[in-house]
Amino acid sequence: MSEPDAALLRHAAGGDRAAYDRFVTRHQDALFRYLRMIAGTEADAEDALQEAFLAAWRAADSFRGADSARGWLLTIGRHALHRLHRRRVDEPGDHLPLEALGCEAGWGSDAGAERVAVADRRALLEGALQQLSPLDREVIVLRELEGFSGEEAAALMGLALPALKTRLHRARLRLAAELRRAHGE
Repeated sequence: MSEPDAALLRHAAGGDRAAYDRFVTRHQDALFRYLRMIAGTEADAEDALQEAFLAAWRAADSFRGADSARGWLLTIGRHALHRLHRRRVDEPGDHLPLEALGCEAGWGSDAGAERVAVADRRALLEGALQQLSPLDREVIVLRELEGFSGEEAAALMGLALPALKTRLHRARLRLAAELRRAHGE
């Protein structure tokens, strides 16, 4: 019988690379499948996989064995993927003040009612959605098109509800700005 995960991690925490290699071999396929499902691209899943296994190596001594090692590792992988996405979201220009996003969306202009009518046209809306980042599209699709509750969407995206609400608010503003641009305003 093979060595239990807790024992492999205990040995890895003591510096045993061979034990950690056995742990990686045992779980790499499952972790990659999980990350690929939530990442959207194979490249992102591969990057997060590498970061997750590095983080798990560094944190091997923190595994207490009360939960499954696979669950512990999947959580580390999810966090690695979110850090990867956060780095992309945090690129310069992404965090416009809400007032600036509101102005781009047309708040305070007389054309607001007209934009609502224009947004009803499916082709315009789909084109505007394609201009958004994948994370903005995901949150809008989950909440507005698929009808998930805030709690459900937050769980699916691995976010706290307040973080989801913030992301949704910004995504809606960006969508409104794209619709406004497409309408020539």
